[in-house]
Amino acid sequence: MSVRRLLAGVATTSVLAAALAVAAPAQADPAFVPDADDIVGVGSDTTMYALGYLADGHSGVAGYNAGAPAQRLVSFDARTFDSAGAQTNSASVTLRAGAAPIVRPNGSGGGKGLLYGAGNNPDVSFARSSSGNNANETAANLQAFPFAKDTLAVATAQSSNAPAALTPAQIVQIFEGTVTNWSQVGGAAGVIKPLAPQTSSGTGDFFKKELDKIKGSTVTYGPGVTFVQEHDDAPIKSDPNAIAPFSVGRAGLLGTLRIEQGWQVGRALYNVVRQADAGSAWAQGLFGPNGYVCSPAAASLILDAGFEQLLSSAQGGKCGVATTTATAASDLLTAKVTTTTTVAGTSNAAGAATLSATVGGGGQLKPQGVVAFSVDGAVKGQGVVTGGRATYTATGLTPGVHQVTATFTPTGAAFNGSTSAPVDVTVRAAAPVPVTTPTTKAATMLAVSFKKSYAKGAAVKGKVKVKESAAGKAAGKVVIKLGKKTVGKGKVTGGVATVTLKALAKGKNKLVAEYAGNASFAASKVRFVITIK
Repeated sequence: MSVRRLLAGVATTSVLAAALAVAAPAQADPAFVPDADDIVGVGSDTTMYALGYLADGHSGVAGYNAGAPAQRLVSFDARTFDSAGAQTNSASVTLRAGAAPIVRPNGSGGGKGLLYGAGNNPDVSFARSSSGNNANETAANLQAFPFAKDTLAVATAQSSNAPAALTPAQIVQIFEGTVTNWSQVGGAAGVIKPLAPQTSSGTGDFFKKELDKIKGSTVTYGPGVTFVQEHDDAPIKSDPNAIAPFSVGRAGLLGTLRIEQGWQVGRALYNVVRQADAGSAWAQGLFGPNGYVCSPAAASLILDAGFEQLLSSAQGGKCGVATTTATAASDLLTAKVTTTTTVAGTSNAAGAATLSATVGGGGQLKPQGVVAFSVDGAVKGQGVVTGGRATYTATGLTPGVHQVTATFTPTGAAFNGSTSAPVDVTVRAAAPVPVTTPTTKAATMLAVSFKKSYAKGAAVKGKVKVKESAAGKAAGKVVIKLGKKTVGKGKVTGGVATVTLKALAKGKNKLVAEYAGNASFAASKVRFVITIK
C-alpha cells in the first residue's frame, strides 16, 4: 500500500482537530511581580495562553524565560470567569514592583488603550491583540507585530437547536435580529440567543467588521444581542439556543463547544508596542522577524495554544513584520513545526523484523501522520503514527544485517516531515530442524487367567498379564471385547490388569483382550473363549 493510500484512511488533521485533543490550559498570571526591566504585556483574551506558553514554556518545551534573560517576558491574563459567571482571577493587577495596582486590562482594546493617549501607562510594554489597529490606534502609530494565524467562526452548544451549518447571510440576520428562531434557518424550534464579545474585545471588533463586509454595509446589532466576555464558554455550552463568535483555536482548547460550519475566516494575531519601542532591542528580539516569537523554537508553543505560527519574512511570510493596519488574509502563510524521526528494529522470528519509529516535535500536541519503513533502500510497508510512534513488521527478509530507515509524512499543515538516520537490524535465520531418532517400542504378549467356564449369574473375573520383551513393567489400559462390544476393561499396573466381564451370553463367548500399549511398549492382543453354562 502506498503512503498516499494509507493517508487516505487517516482523518486529516487540521489545527482545530488536533487541538481538540489538547487539555484546556490552566489560567495563570506570572508567579512573580515584574521588575523595571521586564517586558510586561496585557490585553487579548484570545492570545493570553499563547503568550504564557511563549514566556514560560509548555509540555516539556522551554519558553523564552528559560534562557534567564535580563528582561523577562511577562503576560497578565485578561479576565476569567467560572461557569456561574463569577470572575476567577483578581480584579486588579500590580504590573511592576512599586507600582500601584490597576484594574485588570481586559481585551485587545483594553490592552492597547494603555499604550497611548490619556490612558498611557509606562508600566505596560506591549498589548496582546486579536485584531488589527483601529483608526485611533493607527493615528497613535502603534506598531502591531503579527505572529500567528487564528480562525474565527461562530460556536454553539454541542447539543444545540442550531443547524450544523449557517450561511454568512444567516449569521448577519441572526445578529441583526431579523432571524430570531432556529427553525427559520433549518434548526429545531428555539428562540436564538446571540452573544457578542465585550466592547474592548479585539475578537468583537474583528467579528463586527466581518459582518459589515458580508452585508456590504454597516450592521446594527439587534435588541436580542447580549454582550459577554470573549471566549467564555459558560453562557454557550449549556444553552441550546446560544450562539457567539469564537476563536476556533480557543474552542479547540476548551472542547465544550460546536463550531458551526458554513463560515470561517482567518485572522492574524498581534503583539502591539509603541512606535518609540518598535525598533528597540527587546521588541525586535521578541517580536521582530528574527525574534523569538517568530523562531522555530516558538512554533510548537503557539500550536499548543491552538494557533499556527506565521511564516517568517525570510520565507516570504509576515511574522514579525510590524504594521499599523490589519494583515491581509492573503498574507496569513503559516510555518510548520519541525519533527525528528528515529527508528529501531528487533528480529524475534526467522526472516522477520519488527520495526518501530518514534516521531518527535511539538509540545503537548504531537505529530500525526504515517511512517514508511524502508529496508535496504526499498519501502517495505507503512504504519500510522499513534502517540508519537508507528510500527510495522517486515517479513520475507534474508538472514543477516539489513539497513533500515523511517520516513514520516504528516497529515494536515501543522508539521514538517522528517527521515531517520539509517540503523542496522540483524534478522534471525531459521532454526535448524532437529534430527529425531525413531523410538522402537518393546514387543508385548498377553496372557489371560480366566476360568474356561462359569455358571450363569456368577461373577466373571480374571487377570490379563502383559508380558514384556524388555526391562520394566508395562502400563496403560486393557479392554476385552465380544465382537465389537466392550464387555470389560482394566488399568495395567505392574504389568497386570484385573478385569470383570459383564453381559456374556449363555454358551461360548469368543473374546479378544487388547492392550493399547504406551510410549515404551507396543500394543498386543490375545483371543480366548469363556463358556457360560
